[in-house]
Amino acid sequence: MCKYTVIYMVRHGETSANATRMIQGQTDVPLNENGLLQADLVAARLKNRPFAAIYSSDLSRALVTAQKIAHGRTVIPDPDLREWHLGHWQGLHLDEVKAAFADEYAAYSRDDPGMTVSGGESNAEFLARAARVMDKLAARHPGEDILCVTHGGFVCKALKYVLKYVSVPVPPCMDNTAIFAFRTLDGKNWQLLRWNDSAHLENTASSIDVSAL
Repeated sequence: MCKYTVIYMVRHGETSANATRMIQGQTDVPLNENGLLQADLVAARLKNRPFAAIYSSDLSRALVTAQKIAHGRTVIPDPDLREWHLGHWQGLHLDEVKAAFADEYAAYSRDDPGMTVSGGESNAEFLARAARVMDKLAARHPGEDILCVTHGGFVCKALKYVLKYVSVPVPPCMDNTAIFAFRTLDGKNWQLLRWNDSAHLENTASSIDVSAL
């Protein structure tokens, strides 16, 4: 009997940049107090899940979240799981980006497949990176359940790849430390299993704004 490969994804816990709408991209912003609490809650929820492997972006907000979930198990850092490289936007407030890079931000808001951030990664390059990671991990873990701790932008690109969207102008809600899941039998055809499962955050503050990447 064939068995699916299932890739679970968890968005990292909240950071001060998430809370204040600063653009993070690939800058290394640590979890804030609320983010650490969120990471503890998702770690408790996933404590008994027998993941064959746990991968994480090497940025600390994801890596610390992953280490809490791992409960002492090995976490494999993978720079390909990083957030979108947002170049000259990084470190600016969202309003500053809208003013200084109006055309780029308009293309970003439309999820224009051809847009490139000044000094950063193009939309197409980011999507290709997400697709490469999905294919690589499916090939490495046939028939197994694995976990990736990553970023909101990366999860959006995984969704585009799985559902073969051309663009996602208005991303669906993505809470910090929400759980997502995708599965495949052959490493080529994917299905969405779970989106923004954040039941562990029901009694806490959470961030659903993905505009401050």
